[in-house]
Amino acid sequence: MSRRQRLRPRANPSTRDSRSVPRQAPPIRPEGSEGTRRLNRRAAAVEPSPPLEGVTLALVLLRLFLGLTFVYAGLDKLIDPTFLRTAGSGSIGGQLQAFTRDSPLSILIQIFAQPFPILTGLVISVTEIAIGLGALTGLLFRLSAAGGAAVSILFWLTASWATKPYYYGPDLPYAAGWVTLALAGHGGRFVLDGWLAQQFNLDPDNEPMSSDRRRVLQGAILGLGALVLATLGGTGSALFGQRTGAIGLDASPPPGPGTGPGSAAPSAGPAAAPNGTVVGTLAALTSQGGSLAFQDPQTGDPAVLVKLPTGKVVAFDAVCTHAGCTVEFDPGSGFLFCPCHGATFDPGHGAAVVAGPTNVPLTELPIRIDSQTGAISLSG
Repeated sequence: MSRRQRLRPRANPSTRDSRSVPRQAPPIRPEGSEGTRRLNRRAAAVEPSPPLEGVTLALVLLRLFLGLTFVYAGLDKLIDPTFLRTAGSGSIGGQLQAFTRDSPLSILIQIFAQPFPILTGLVISVTEIAIGLGALTGLLFRLSAAGGAAVSILFWLTASWATKPYYYGPDLPYAAGWVTLALAGHGGRFVLDGWLAQQFNLDPDNEPMSSDRRRVLQGAILGLGALVLATLGGTGSALFGQRTGAIGLDASPPPGPGTGPGSAAPSAGPAAAPNGTVVGTLAALTSQGGSLAFQDPQTGDPAVLVKLPTGKVVAFDAVCTHAGCTVEFDPGSGFLFCPCHGATFDPGHGAAVVAGPTNVPLTELPIRIDSQTGAISLSG
């Protein structure tokens, strides 16, 4: 070594530029550590959620609409005193009968649903409530969304199948909304999944069975919640026999013409006449504002007499050809309309459809009028 090299000052490591020293990464804790996972869960629980915006806000709003709608739909069926009945206006039995006329699933309805109308109505109602709760809480969310899509498609193939054109029907848009949620998820906001996992220590990465336990727990909560709401909505009274007429335990005959409020027909029911069964009189028809409801003794369906502006009297089966609800006469317009979905029929032109959601007119009933007594009877 030369003398110049020996005399050259050496750099002090302590005074060396800190920028030239590579920084070492902090030690990484093992990912499988239980303590680390608990800390991560607690941090996620206390960390503020990002603001609602964009896609997340859209998913939350869609969840809110579909969830509340399905919960309301299920409760509305159970609260309705006419729904859980085997026959009659607005009953599940009457709706199933209407579905068999034009639904592509008519054979399946006749085999699996019509023999058990009350059970079918209960299953539909409770299923709708459970699906709605799943959408609102985020529990079993994708399964709930897929179930909502399946139920909506089922309604499209039955209740909305007669709606022409198809875009007048409400069920396909519901199906599209549910499919969107099933594919996109709940958006990670306002869900109970994370809270349940923290409370019951359910971590699928930490324990192989935690994922199954999580699904079982969520299913149990949804099922219990749906049953509680269904019971509050009227299912309890139906199951314990308080709604005996709905489950066929009431031996009293169905109300005939004249038993309803404001009817002028004899309370004993329709009387036999040489020309058929008397269902009303011209005097009663006039006093009732030009229409008179009665029951078709042959089919048991509700029916209606209408006096046209020309003085002619016509009669129609009052079961709407869309979903089986009972149509009503509007004196102002002179039309028969369905209070359930807005279908409108013109009695002056054979009950032809004036407005959707159906294109099938009401069934006309042949009648005869006694010129001496004014008695109106069915001639068929």
